[in-house]
Amino acid sequence: MKWLDRQVTGLVVGLLVPLLISVLIYKFRFASAGDFTSFLKALMAVESLGKLLSLSVMPNLLFFFLGIWSNRLYAARGVLIATVLYGMLAVVLFLIR
Repeated sequence: MKWLDRQVTGLVVGLLVPLLISVLIYKFRFASAGDFTSFLKALMAVESLGKLLSLSVMPNLLFFFLGIWSNRLYAARGVLIATVLYGMLAVVLFLIR
């Protein structure tokens, strides 16, 4: 399965997993508070959007290490690039608060 060891595959996984985790955090913890956009607005109001982002990116570690351990180094590189992009976004959110 050569398509699993492509940088684009890792990048897509690394970008989508944190979004999915953010939605799951909302669904299981804050669904009674309103819809997802009002949840994000409330996080922005209390300057906690970066915290949600940091928490959501943590599962990328699992996919990064799975790529390393299974010798799919290009996919691991894609996950790492996505994680760095999310890290830069977290820094930007921290600086503009």
